[in-house]
Amino acid sequence: MDTSSVSQKTTIKFSPNSFNSIEIKKYNNTNIKIDGELNEAVWKKIEKFGNFAEVSPGDNSRPDVETEVMMYYDDENLYLGFICYEKDMTKLRKSLCERDKMFSDDFCGLFLDTYNEGRQAYELFVNPCGIQGDLLWTTPGNEDDTFDMIWYSAAKVYNDKWTIEIAIPYKSIRFPDKKLQDWQIQFLRIRPRENRYQYSLMALSRDDPTLFTHACKIKGVEQIKGGKNFELLPYVIGTQTGAITDNSNSNSEFKNEKPEGDFGFNLKYGITSNITADVAVNPDFSQIESDAGIITVNNPVAYSFSEKRPFFLEGANIFNSPVFVVYTRSINNPFLATKLTGKIGKTEFGYLSAYDKNTSFIIPFAQSSDVISTDRTSLSNIFRVKQTLKNESYIGFILTDREVNKEGPFSLKLLNFDSYRNNKSQFLNVDGYNRAFGIDGKFQFLDNYILDFQVMKYVTKEINYPQYDNSGTFDHGKYTNALDGEYYTGFQNYAILTRSARSWNYNVSYRDISPTARRDNGYLGNNDFREIASWQGYMFYPDSKTFLRVQPEFNAYIRSFYDGTPREQFLRPNIWIQFSNQMNLYSGFMLVNNERFGGIFHEGARRGFINFNINTFKLITLGGYIEIGKYIIRSDNPYIGYGRDIEFWSTFKPLNNIVIQNNYTYYELSKGYRGEMIYAGYIFRNTTSYNLTRDITARIICEYNTFSGSFYLNPLASYKPNPFTIFYFGFTNMFNDTDTPNGQPKYILSDRQFFLKMQYLFRI
Repeated sequence: MDTSSVSQKTTIKFSPNSFNSIEIKKYNNTNIKIDGELNEAVWKKIEKFGNFAEVSPGDNSRPDVETEVMMYYDDENLYLGFICYEKDMTKLRKSLCERDKMFSDDFCGLFLDTYNEGRQAYELFVNPCGIQGDLLWTTPGNEDDTFDMIWYSAAKVYNDKWTIEIAIPYKSIRFPDKKLQDWQIQFLRIRPRENRYQYSLMALSRDDPTLFTHACKIKGVEQIKGGKNFELLPYVIGTQTGAITDNSNSNSEFKNEKPEGDFGFNLKYGITSNITADVAVNPDFSQIESDAGIITVNNPVAYSFSEKRPFFLEGANIFNSPVFVVYTRSINNPFLATKLTGKIGKTEFGYLSAYDKNTSFIIPFAQSSDVISTDRTSLSNIFRVKQTLKNESYIGFILTDREVNKEGPFSLKLLNFDSYRNNKSQFLNVDGYNRAFGIDGKFQFLDNYILDFQVMKYVTKEINYPQYDNSGTFDHGKYTNALDGEYYTGFQNYAILTRSARSWNYNVSYRDISPTARRDNGYLGNNDFREIASWQGYMFYPDSKTFLRVQPEFNAYIRSFYDGTPREQFLRPNIWIQFSNQMNLYSGFMLVNNERFGGIFHEGARRGFINFNINTFKLITLGGYIEIGKYIIRSDNPYIGYGRDIEFWSTFKPLNNIVIQNNYTYYELSKGYRGEMIYAGYIFRNTTSYNLTRDITARIICEYNTFSGSFYLNPLASYKPNPFTIFYFGFTNMFNDTDTPNGQPKYILSDRQFFLKMQYLFRI
């Protein structure tokens, strides 16, 4: 239907689309060029679907402008064209930036669920400069922004509209291996103006628990093939490093090492349209951008970091479960890794195996955890299977196993099985292991209710590692904190009931984890507790030009140690307000915050916080977080003190191809209000990017950290025609505050590294 001429007069009642399926046709040999212009003959004979509804902040109301979408397919690709009409093109928000950095702009695209289950969908969006953004959506509304895939798009800006052209290769997506496809799709346009308007082809009910509760079906796609494609991703990398010989002496010699090189490759084979095998030999898991600095003061629990390495990102959603059982950054520096992921019928499965050259450990205790790195080699195996039941419901099983070898660094001789038979340099000469296995599931019922659960058992045989010096004990003195070869088992149970609806939303959860629970292939910050928790919120939709949505809510939990000894009591009322002009405010106060720490039950550690975001303007966005009040000082002799946790961030776009991001984090602790200062410091990080084209970027990161007394500088030039073909050149300089012979501090260049990386994707 062509709705470009539909009247915008409010006197005409608006009726959202009521159809539940779209029939698309196959056209071969269209000679289409993905340039965003939609001027090929095929687009002129395809039906246009319009009449988009405003689903936010409006409730399926008539939007200010029209949007239209067209679709067809051939033997290789699914094609889509979008026409986004505009009243005032000067208000269009567009950036020439790196992929996935365009989500504050205008953008338009789709959610594609190729299994018609409503549990997972590809998110593919394009802004007016043709910049791609891709994510992986999973129920009930989670988005994985680390997901990348090969697809093609372009955009064109006119005087009264902008258009998009998209081609999605079947080689890039997974779908059932059958003759007739049964897909479902949602189309969404984001238009940030006075408000962040969202337009959908299909009406969306605020009472639906997920985006795909009522989705549009795609009919007519048949006899397409996606499997049996082969990908080779070789890389070469060169580095040259240097450092001062004595970190405590600013006058010590700066020594440059000889340049070094390395190479490796990844192989990917699409066995069928829904089963993929991956092999990586000496994979390049180097990161060209460091993790942002974090303040660890007064936090004895280990942090987790997001995965950035391409091999682990492929099919990562398969290994997800309600409990953080698989944390792939625990596989630190693998020499060889293999993976098989896919889906047969309603059964989804994944298998991952990796031989790690430098094994790391997160060692959890009741209220703290330690992180150590070793030169021990290890073999990790992870198996995951899920059986879809109905709608979002599933039942699953997960197993992880890590076998850690005895002392000795990695050598290629370890892979020589003749040496293995002669009991020399053994490939598997196990000193310790950790195994985790259990079942999990999700059940949807009564439309708006979901029950998630997971039950896990852990089996641990510690390695003998005297370098880890920890003289304490756990589980009432049964075991030592040291890594001295002890054997023990542990358990974990988790369940959460969630209601997702138009107004009243809540969850109620229970979890417990024994003091002997460890998961070396997962993330576990602490153990030894039982917890009952709840979150309750009620959403109001005021008929106001100032307030769009208001949600009062509260978080509460009661936690004990595993043996039943009271540990924590927490109650925090909050309020979330969405204002017009793209402003948000979230604030709360810890009304009850009591905790037993260090053998002392601390009461009244009350404090409040406020979090705000302002996206009103085209050139700059602002935000901040402020938390002030009483904190538990987590020292050897803990007590309640006073603190401030402050963070501000901004993004400035002086031109559409220049982005300047700033982040400032300040943290302080004192013995009381205006009392003696214990800690005080900040981290300031600036990232400035310049895009010459969609594929060519220059970027520089600067970070100043007063806690560590360091300054970090990282310029980078890159050419990135797709997410996997990459050419990088850059260097890092680390300056540290080092004492001089006369006792005066001085910032000197303490570490430096130059690097060059080339990686090219061959797809057959």
